[in-house]
Amino acid sequence: MTTTQLHTSDLHRRALFAGMIDAPRNLARQIARRRKFRSAFIPLLTERDQILCDIGYQRHDILRALRLPLREDAIGYIECKRLTRPTEADQTRLTR
Repeated sequence: MTTTQLHTSDLHRRALFAGMIDAPRNLARQIARRRKFRSAFIPLLTERDQILCDIGYQRHDILRALRLPLREDAIGYIECKRLTRPTEADQTRLTR
């Protein structure tokens, strides 16, 4: 093996080891973020659909976000849905 190959091999091993160290930490962050989401959004499911609509959410979006796999960002998903939904002013303008 050349010096370059040894150096590259060593870097690869270090990167692999760093990934093994970071994986549990990343999983813990994902779990904490999902617990935060669940604690914020599960109580909203007891509200009426009109109230959810008034604050910019829809029940089916919340339920879908609760079923997302852990590796997907539920908070990001629900906020993206909320921000891309037409507002009441948009609906009024479109119906005129």
